[in-house]
Amino acid sequence: MKYSELISFKPIESTIQLLDANQELKARELVETYVMSDTMADQLKTRLIDQLQMDEVIDNKGVLVVGNYGTGKSHLMSVISAVANDDANLPYLQNQGFAKAIEPIAGKFEVLRVEIGGVTMPLRDILCGYIQDDFDRRGINFKMPDFSTVMDNKQLIRDIMKAFASKYGDRGYLIVVDEFFSYLSSRDERQIVLDLEFLRALGEMCSKSRMRVIFGVQEKIFDNPRFSFVSESLRRVGDRFSQVIITKEATSYVVSERILKKTAEQKALIREHLEKFSSLYGGMSSRMEEFVGMFPIHPAYIDVLNKAYLIENRHILKNISVCIRGIFDQEVPTDAPGIKSFDDYWPVIKADGMLRSDPTVSRVLQASGQLEDIIKRAFPKPAYKPVAMQIIYALSVHRLTTSGLDVQTGLTAEGLKDDLCLYLPLPEQDSDFLLGIVNTILRDIMTTVSGQFIIHNDANNQYYIDVNKVVDYDEKIKQKADVVAQGDLNRYFYGIVYGCLEWTAKQYVTNFEIYEYDLNWDSHSMFREGYLFMGLPKERSTAQPERDFYLHIMPPYGSDGGAQNLKDEVYFYFKPNDEFTEELRFYAAASELAAISEGKERDAYAGKAQQTKAKLIRTLSAGVSTMFDVGYKGTRKKLVETLSGRYNRDATFKDVIDLAAAICLDGYFCDKYPAFPRMRVKITRQNMADSLEKAYAQIVGRNTQLGRNMLASFDLLDASGKLKPEQSQYAQHYVDLLNKLPQQGVINYGDLFDDIPGRGSFDKRFGYNNAFAVIVLLSLVYSGHAVMRTDKQTITASNLDVVPKTSTYELMHFKTISKPADLPLAELRRLFEVLELNPGLLNSPGTREKAVADLLAKAKELSQSAAFSERKLTDGFMLWDEPLANAQEAKTLRDACAAIKDEFSNYAAKFNTPAKLNNFKHTMDEIDELEEQLDRAFIVSEYLAFQQECSQIVTYLQGIEYAAIGQSLRAALDDAKNVFRRERDSIYDGASGEAAAQTAIAALSKVKSDYIDHYLAAHKKKRLGVNEAKRRQALQESGEVANLRKLAKLSILSKAKFDAIDTALAGLTVCYDLTPTELKTTSTCPHCHYRLDDVAQNVDGLLDDIEEQIEALVNEWTTTLLNTIDDPIVLGEKRFLDEAQQRKIDAFVESGKLPVRVDDKFIEAIEALLKGFEPVYIEGGELVQELAKLGPSTAADFKKKLDGIIASYVAGKDPENLRIIVRSE
Repeated sequence: MKYSELISFKPIESTIQLLDANQELKARELVETYVMSDTMADQLKTRLIDQLQMDEVIDNKGVLVVGNYGTGKSHLMSVISAVANDDANLPYLQNQGFAKAIEPIAGKFEVLRVEIGGVTMPLRDILCGYIQDDFDRRGINFKMPDFSTVMDNKQLIRDIMKAFASKYGDRGYLIVVDEFFSYLSSRDERQIVLDLEFLRALGEMCSKSRMRVIFGVQEKIFDNPRFSFVSESLRRVGDRFSQVIITKEATSYVVSERILKKTAEQKALIREHLEKFSSLYGGMSSRMEEFVGMFPIHPAYIDVLNKAYLIENRHILKNISVCIRGIFDQEVPTDAPGIKSFDDYWPVIKADGMLRSDPTVSRVLQASGQLEDIIKRAFPKPAYKPVAMQIIYALSVHRLTTSGLDVQTGLTAEGLKDDLCLYLPLPEQDSDFLLGIVNTILRDIMTTVSGQFIIHNDANNQYYIDVNKVVDYDEKIKQKADVVAQGDLNRYFYGIVYGCLEWTAKQYVTNFEIYEYDLNWDSHSMFREGYLFMGLPKERSTAQPERDFYLHIMPPYGSDGGAQNLKDEVYFYFKPNDEFTEELRFYAAASELAAISEGKERDAYAGKAQQTKAKLIRTLSAGVSTMFDVGYKGTRKKLVETLSGRYNRDATFKDVIDLAAAICLDGYFCDKYPAFPRMRVKITRQNMADSLEKAYAQIVGRNTQLGRNMLASFDLLDASGKLKPEQSQYAQHYVDLLNKLPQQGVINYGDLFDDIPGRGSFDKRFGYNNAFAVIVLLSLVYSGHAVMRTDKQTITASNLDVVPKTSTYELMHFKTISKPADLPLAELRRLFEVLELNPGLLNSPGTREKAVADLLAKAKELSQSAAFSERKLTDGFMLWDEPLANAQEAKTLRDACAAIKDEFSNYAAKFNTPAKLNNFKHTMDEIDELEEQLDRAFIVSEYLAFQQECSQIVTYLQGIEYAAIGQSLRAALDDAKNVFRRERDSIYDGASGEAAAQTAIAALSKVKSDYIDHYLAAHKKKRLGVNEAKRRQALQESGEVANLRKLAKLSILSKAKFDAIDTALAGLTVCYDLTPTELKTTSTCPHCHYRLDDVAQNVDGLLDDIEEQIEALVNEWTTTLLNTIDDPIVLGEKRFLDEAQQRKIDAFVESGKLPVRVDDKFIEAIEALLKGFEPVYIEGGELVQELAKLGPSTAADFKKKLDGIIASYVAGKDPENLRIIVRSE
């Protein structure tokens, strides 16, 4: 398949000029062929179109369109100006969103297009000259003033627009200027300041006139360092201009949607093709649609060329078109991606004569050309040569993207692989395998050119073209390397070893490669102190004082003899290969040349030396296990064998050396320190201080994992994790020494430790540091076996909490250790009796552990109980809204609880070991006082027991205390409450809380029982039972009530009477679920919530009354209807009723009774019959009020008053047709 079958190729092979849009047909073609993304359209709406519009009053600004050569900047300005000038161009826009956005300005402007590159005149003179010419063509009568007389640029612009408006009225004047950046770049500081002032005036006048301006520039100017000398002027201009930036994404969109547009079918074929290779290249899978859209151009092509320094010829779209035309009819390779990237652009640069004349480009061309010639001539692997050329071309193009040719940045091997889609036939599609080949090719390139012209920066792992290869430094270094002496090689080798160790240690002895060194004692996880020598063993005597071991890195060049093979010495023999030696010679030579050179040459040699040193360090670190032999006690074998399978490939050089030495010396250390503890945590010089601090803190109860591990290292913890120093051989050693002391004897610091100058103090028996001995000694203080005295204090089991506040130095340099004083047995026995504990446990040391455990348990119980009681006394010591004890009593109880809490709360710390019982200081009198306080505190618990027992019934009676319970029941409640108070108050005098509660509850329960009986009787009177409820329901659903509800709709009947009956029925409350059991837990009915003070009627006989009212109202309304119908006028209306209605009226009149079921048709018949007369309603209550005003009167006066009242109701009505109806309430 050919490329031509996969793309709809529409090349852009000519550069668009802004002035092309002055031709009507050309302008339309430019509009029709311009493509943009929706993102670009959105940007143009806010940053450009909104600034051009003239419909809304806003702070309009000028517009800068920023885009490199070939990115479509001039094309965009042509499109904007063409549509602004002629709305007939609007339908030809491809992006419909943009077409809608630009519609408000379409056809509303006259346009002036200007290109000003290569002109030296001031900006004002140039633009005003073009405006004058434009006005002359348009027939506008205006003459530009002498610019030397112009004092205000903005007034000049106002005059211009006034002249413009005289012909074009409300149309706008759009001035579009291209190549503006080139113009500004040619101006000096004084000139550019004046130009920018005029530019600012143009931007400002966009908001004060109908002039609008667009300037096209190749780079952003407001933050451009080349214009930093006019930064303040630019800032002011920036306030008046909006920027539209044509991004890489916008350019990519043009490429994919115009030059390389594809159908869905073509995209599917490309996607299928690229998916075969996507696993080889980072980002291809995740950006597959971008790769498909840009195919066969790599997205990196645009990214790199956008950054490239190519004078004024970055015609990206044109060059892509040329590239595609070159492969258009070629077959797409089936065994390779077939993607073109920025390396394809290097031949274009080489062929461009104008580019070659640029100094920067020329330097890159010269270096790249030499590199290319050498590769073509001498590259060792022909199969890889095409890829090598791609890499050289890509690095050459990329060199033109950096901020300077001295910048040491380029592309990594992986970046080259991915950005160029480098490809070679592979045994398997593996990205890492391909990357390995690319790395090999890069190394072969550098080897072929002897490190010239192309540099690998170890710091960022990037490759770049070096244009500064005036001197062949590599060759000079190689010449020097041939004469480096073996002694010098050893010296530089040790520099590499020092770098591998990754440390900053200083020489222990000046001018000798001897260093203090710590080594982990592998089996005991404790560091030992020794020396590391880089040189022959004869220097051992130079290092003083003697330490535990000596490591020797033997010189690899020259003699490696002199090993004494002592049991405290380990020798490391390096086995250099030719490649390592050659690199080491190169490093040595470069270092020595740097030392005798100056300036640039010194920097070049130093850089070479540093790069080579870094490489040697990596080589030695990676190969430490195979490149060294280890010698110990006369036996030499490979280091990897010494490690005995313990080699870790991730270990550092120092880790491997240390492990090998530790394995060799472990037996020697064990012989030298046979009783040394095996640490449960690895101790190093760096973590020793923290480990000691955590161990000391663990002894005083500050629990941490590290602290536990440290104590366990000395066997100071039992199986449950408790501190038990008696089982530790280390602790027992000191206990034995203490037990041998005479009365009041002490062990001095010097009795336990040997002081070694320059190293410290070490235990005579076990060989550990005095800081570790303190761990064991403090555990004995904790257990009561010892007392420690320092310069400043005495530390006993009772004040161990001072340890965390005491410096490690003070603890390490204590003065003496001694035994504590004897137990105060008499006082302790008395305390145990008071606490009801077995005092016999104190008699024997073997049972004192149990005595302490019982004492602590009791102390905890009493402390917690006292704290609880103290809280209760302060909050919650109430019942029946009264305090359980009066204020004075409560204070006495509170004081007792506080005393108990204070006494026993810290027993867990003060007396947690038998030895700490020595610190018990109470006298017999104080213990007696403590007993009294315990008795007082016990009273609180009795009160609380009383409170708990009585609270339920008290709460119940509180709920009825203020209810309408009647005089008799209230008197009984008052009597019971007095019993309650009497029993409560008896508790302070020693009564049992439970017994007092039983007496009080008996009295209160009688009242409760009487109340339940009283409430049930009252409830029954106010609530309908089950049978009454059924009867009420029957009445509500009866035919009589249903008929009355229908009849109430008739206006001649008093609806109020029926409503009263209906409300009375509905207002009766039904409740027959209440039981006496329920009233035992709640004082009111849980179903209807009846309260004794409710004013509801008694329900007894009420249903009978309502039933009689219903019957009476039925009769009353029947009579009223019959009398009304009997009226002659009403009967006269019957003839107008339909036959069915007449039958209903006749049946009612004949029977004198309402229908069994009054339905809507009956009601309609009555209402139709009554249409013929006008009812006049008189409310019975009002009539009685009016008559009552008469007072005593004669029959004539009464009749006269009644006539007057009637006349007031019937005034203005037909006396023949009206009927007076008196309605009662």
